[in-house]
Amino acid sequence: MKRKQPVPKKLIALLAVVFLACAGFVLASHLKEDETAAPVIGSAIYSPPPNIAEIAAHVEVVKDVRYHTSDNAFLDFYYPKDATGPLPVILWIHGGGFIGGSKDSRQDYGMTLANAGYLVANINYALAPTQLYPGPVIQANEALSFLNGTASQYGGDMERIFIGGDSAGAQIASQLAALQSNPTLAETMDLAPAVTAKQLRGALLFCGLYDMATVRESGFPNIDFFLNAYTGAESFETFGSIHEMSTIQHVTPAYPDVFISAGDADPLEPQSVALAGSLRLKGIDVTEVFFRGTDKNLKHEYQYALDTNDGQETLQKTLEFLLEKSQTQK
Repeated sequence: MKRKQPVPKKLIALLAVVFLACAGFVLASHLKEDETAAPVIGSAIYSPPPNIAEIAAHVEVVKDVRYHTSDNAFLDFYYPKDATGPLPVILWIHGGGFIGGSKDSRQDYGMTLANAGYLVANINYALAPTQLYPGPVIQANEALSFLNGTASQYGGDMERIFIGGDSAGAQIASQLAALQSNPTLAETMDLAPAVTAKQLRGALLFCGLYDMATVRESGFPNIDFFLNAYTGAESFETFGSIHEMSTIQHVTPAYPDVFISAGDADPLEPQSVALAGSLRLKGIDVTEVFFRGTDKNLKHEYQYALDTNDGQETLQKTLEFLLEKSQTQK
């Protein structure tokens, strides 16, 4: 892996405190006064759909499959037990500010997608500051390579693959999609794309960050700590490869079609709106779910609140996007 180096214990402790504080901030913003706080797992506030027991009964779960020899390179597979044909594949990348989170916190969501007729590969990756950029992008690309050789064993069809993620995971997912579809970026990063642009049917991007030149302006809590940890720089804007992380700069007409969403009270929402606009200028088909002017007050990662109407409605629109793009070729 690239750019891996020892990190002072004091810095790790400080970042852990910051991460937990941020998670607590998001949790508090999601809870009503008469609700009991649910445990925070990783970075997301997650409430499974009301029928999660039924979903679990119909979905096969294969845990902790190693996809590469690098640190923390494990994934889980979820797929319908009664699948009768090749399934489109979804690679999911969890968020957590690049320093936290895990695939386990996304399992119920991944199973929910799988239940609709998909092979979901939900990955872990090595975390900052122990693992610096571009480690997670390299690992996600390795996961795609692994899926090329193994997805068929679990009923997957690698000619129909989607890349998705939330928050920091959405940044990684968006850059990974650009890596597969933009030869210039691949050359700059000195990485060989694991799949072809033709194999990519879509990207699912939830509440991510896509423009490093403007992300500080978002006011997202402790954004500098997260990105400093990820880049290893005192100030992330000074990092020599920071331009690589700005997906908005690397969109080409070959970029896959996109489903993108963020809540109206998410400080990172303008990042999603800007990326959606840039994608459209390149001729990319974009399905967006934004809530500007609605006063719904939907916070960061509202998509995981599947016990709410807005979470359920966005899930339904996500599934409609997946179905449409699975059946048609760009």
